[in-house]
Amino acid sequence: MEKAVKLYFSTFFLLVVFGMVMVFNIRMFNVPSAEAVLFQQIRALVVNFACAGAGFIIAYFINLTWLKNSSKYLIPIIIFLILLTLAFGTKVNGSKRWINLYFMMIQPSEFAKIVVVIYLSEVMTKKGEKIRLVKDLLYPLGLVFVISFLIAIEDLGTASVIFATSIVMLLLGGMDKKHLMPLFPLAIIGFCLMVFMPGKGYRVSRFASFVDPCAEEHRTTFGYQQCEAQIALGVGGATGVGFGNSTRKIRHLPESHTDFIFPVIGEEFGFAGVLVLILLFITMFVTGTYFVLHVHETFDFYMVSGFVLMLAGQAVFNLLVVSSLSPNKGVPLPFISYGGSALLTYSTMVGLILNTVSSESRR
Repeated sequence: MEKAVKLYFSTFFLLVVFGMVMVFNIRMFNVPSAEAVLFQQIRALVVNFACAGAGFIIAYFINLTWLKNSSKYLIPIIIFLILLTLAFGTKVNGSKRWINLYFMMIQPSEFAKIVVVIYLSEVMTKKGEKIRLVKDLLYPLGLVFVISFLIAIEDLGTASVIFATSIVMLLLGGMDKKHLMPLFPLAIIGFCLMVFMPGKGYRVSRFASFVDPCAEEHRTTFGYQQCEAQIALGVGGATGVGFGNSTRKIRHLPESHTDFIFPVIGEEFGFAGVLVLILLFITMFVTGTYFVLHVHETFDFYMVSGFVLMLAGQAVFNLLVVSSLSPNKGVPLPFISYGGSALLTYSTMVGLILNTVSSESRR
């Protein structure tokens, strides 16, 4: 177990460091002056490193019993923060997902990922086999649906990740598979309502451009990002054009330091670099699965399972989008994409996973 813990932490550390290097590499070409480059990049690196470090350290040393008992308080807090964001949040690129704290922007929907996993883990631990019963399933499932719905108003991608992970967790907890039959049409109806929601016409356009993002009518509008991503990945070839030599990142690929950072990696490091990156994510998932199979406490099993699934699902969602295998949903690549809230969330998940595994190994 100790070797697995070291491998998991080492992989996490490598991904975070590589992500910071790539973000610096991209952003230094997309600011107006050398002074802005230096100031912005140093500030971004310090904030991101502080977020990752703080999230991991706090999560690694936190009392898990206290955390388990705190879920009933965390749920109303996260719902309040999401509602606060919808009412008074800062709009960036057309979406109101952030609360501006002036020294940094926080994204409550990211923190909701942690809260939902902890909440479901506590509920399933308490209810045990009763989770198979409709009356015991309705409340936690309804709460997840409400949180996902509120997040989906501005962030359909994150809501999809949370909802999908929650369903898999409930199945692991013993939810009867027959309950999926009425759940699927309800989920599809809810998803369609979010796509065709008034004021969110860009979502329909994203789906329309998904089939052929490089078509003439889509390439200059909502298919632009995915088309440029295809070009970047194609240009990279087997070994890439070399670190720092990407041309697509220079005002050709919007949000290349956030959701679409993977194509820049593909362009600069080629198929070889992309393969290594994917193998690192697979290593985290396989090692995380090993942890799931070797924890003994019920709450620990569900929580570690939830976080492993959440991290894997987030990575898969992003890779599907940038490879044009899924419509664009604005989902960042864990540990790699720029974003303080996201990095804080992922680092906290890793800290809680290793905290759980280390605590059990000491018993």
